[in-house]
Amino acid sequence: MAAKLPLIARKNIRDEFEAKKGDLLERIKEYTGEDYEFIVDFQGKVYPNIDTDQSYQVESPGSIAFSTYEGLTDRLKSITDEGEDELVKNFFNEVVSSRKIDILIEPMESGYTACRVRDGVLELVYKTGNFGTNSWYLTEKLINNLDEAYSETNKGELPLEARKGWQDDFVAKKEKLEAEISEELLGAKFTLVADPAAIWRLAVEEYDKLKKRDKDQIDLESIRRNMGAAVFSYFDGFRYQINYKFKQDDLMVEAFTEAAPSNEIRFELVPELSPGNSYSEALFTDDAFVMRTTPKNWYTNSSYVCEKIDSLL
Repeated sequence: MAAKLPLIARKNIRDEFEAKKGDLLERIKEYTGEDYEFIVDFQGKVYPNIDTDQSYQVESPGSIAFSTYEGLTDRLKSITDEGEDELVKNFFNEVVSSRKIDILIEPMESGYTACRVRDGVLELVYKTGNFGTNSWYLTEKLINNLDEAYSETNKGELPLEARKGWQDDFVAKKEKLEAEISEELLGAKFTLVADPAAIWRLAVEEYDKLKKRDKDQIDLESIRRNMGAAVFSYFDGFRYQINYKFKQDDLMVEAFTEAAPSNEIRFELVPELSPGNSYSEALFTDDAFVMRTTPKNWYTNSSYVCEKIDSLL
């Protein structure tokens, strides 16, 4: 049985953690909409792994724990936009299904901290002997940590980072870009269409097909991180090219609208392009104007995908 905590440590836990943690839990509920619980085990898991030569760790485990949970709380405030971002809130609650948050100390090969979700519990981990070191940076990659846990049981499903990028960098800007394209097309209304879930699924499938030595041919991190920004850039490249090539010429506009009677401009990720194309391709198909690229060429020369649009008409 582990030795009883020293009085100075027990007093610090009582005064600097137990007495104050309620405020943090209230804030976490504000940002997530759910009740969470701090389950840190000072006696059995934390204190046996501290550096006893460090007086701060010996005397102030409660203060360190409070600071750790406070850092997480501030991170949740940021990534949920103070609780207004329903996408992030729902994803966090789905992944941290136990509604429990723990603090642990473990050996690490590198770094001083780690953040992970295991069995539905969010674990904030310090390297053995470094309890309290870099506490404010422990959750700096929380979205990525949530994605790692989510992907373990939802392989091929759209990660949070991609969902948030899609929301912030594409959906939020889509209406304005559609209006600008409509102006270039003399008032014709076209809808910008892309499926981020299908894009990610295809990217993962193609990545998994590669041999280990070839994995660097597809940058999954870039696809996840730039889902919204990249797709937006392809559509914005279309806007630029029709501005440059059409110059609001009524015959050019008429030819384009007749070639795409669905009034849709689409972006797709495909395994391979048609012969003769390198980074991307553009074509009229299924009554729509479609831009395509492959996972290997993601976000490459996106402004030029439609540079031959006039020759397609």
